[in-house]
Amino acid sequence: MDKMKAFKFYAAHEPLRLEEVPIPKLKEDEVLVKVRASGVCGSDLNYRRGKARPYKTPIILGHEISGTVEEMGEKVEGLEVGERVLVHYIISCGRCAQCMRGNDNRCRRRISIGAHVDGGFAEYVAIPARNAFKLPSNLTFEEGAIIGCAVSTPFHALLSGGFKAGDSVAVFGLGGIGIHAVMWARTLGAGLIIGVDVVDFKLELAKELGADVTVNPKVDDPVEVIRDLTDGWGVDLALECAGVPETVNYTLNSIRGKSRYETGKAILIALQPGPVKVEWIREGLVTMPGDHTMDDLRRILTLAERGRIDLTKTITHRLPFLELNRALDILEGQTENVVKVVVTQQQ
Repeated sequence: MDKMKAFKFYAAHEPLRLEEVPIPKLKEDEVLVKVRASGVCGSDLNYRRGKARPYKTPIILGHEISGTVEEMGEKVEGLEVGERVLVHYIISCGRCAQCMRGNDNRCRRRISIGAHVDGGFAEYVAIPARNAFKLPSNLTFEEGAIIGCAVSTPFHALLSGGFKAGDSVAVFGLGGIGIHAVMWARTLGAGLIIGVDVVDFKLELAKELGADVTVNPKVDDPVEVIRDLTDGWGVDLALECAGVPETVNYTLNSIRGKSRYETGKAILIALQPGPVKVEWIREGLVTMPGDHTMDDLRRILTLAERGRIDLTKTITHRLPFLELNRALDILEGQTENVVKVVVTQQQ
C-alpha cells in the first residue's frame, strides 16, 4: 500500500478536495502516524474563509492530530509501533536561542504541521519523532487531538500572560479556545471567572465548566458587569478568543479601572481583525501569545491523565473523516450547539 486518502486545500472559499496521494516517506528521525482523530480548528476555517493563508498550496490542513505509530525511522528511539500518540504541531530546530530557553513556539526556524507542511486531514502523517507525545490510556483519541491545540493554546496564554492563583479572569468568545480557557482558569485557581458570548448554549456550558458569571452582550454590557463585579478595577486578565472588533474593544476596556493607573492584562489569542489601538496601559500588558510549548503539552498531559480537567463535554460534534467539509460547515455556520468538532477514522 503506497497511497492514502487526504483532503487538500487549494484556495479560499472552496471545499477541501478528497484525493488519493502518496503515503509520506519517512526520514530517519521521523514516525508515520496512522491518524485516528483530527480536531477542526478555527485556523482551518480561517484558511477556507480567506481570513488567513497557509504557507503553501495545495496543502493537507489539520494540526490537532492523534493516532497510532505505524512506522518508525531507523534512528527513532523511545516509541513503539502501535503506540497511541498525539502530535505537537510545532516543528522546531532545538538549537536556537529561543529553543534553548524552552520557547520552541518562538523558534527562529519553526514550521507548523498543517500550515507549512502537510497535516492531519489524511489517513497518515509523517512527523519528527520528538513531536509524538504518548497519549495516556485513559484519554480518547478525540481528547488527544484537541489537546494538541484547543486545550493547550489557552493554557499557554494564561501562563505567558502572567496568571496567578486568585486572579480575576474574563474570557470573550466561548468557542474551542475560549471554553477551555474557562476550564483552565478554574483548574489553575482563578478567583473570579467571567464568560462572555452571544450564544446561550455556550454560556450555559461555560457555567457548567467553571465560569462564576456569564454575560450575553446582546442583553448586558459586559464591561459594566465586569466593573460592577470588581469594585471598578476591571479584571486582572482578559482573554480575547473571538477575533472580532467588538470583543477586542470589550477585552481592552474590561482591564481598565476608574483611573488611568488601574490596568490589568489583555491577552489577544484569536486572529485579530486588523490593527489594535491601545490608548494607554499603565504597567499592564497587551500581548498576543503564540501557540504553546512542548513543556506546556507535557504538563497538560499530566493534568489530563490525573483527571484535573474533563474534556468529555467540550467535543460537541464527532463526524467520520469523509465528512470533513461538513464538519467545517458546522463550525462556520454555528447553526447547531457547536463548540469543538472532531473527525475520526477507524483502524
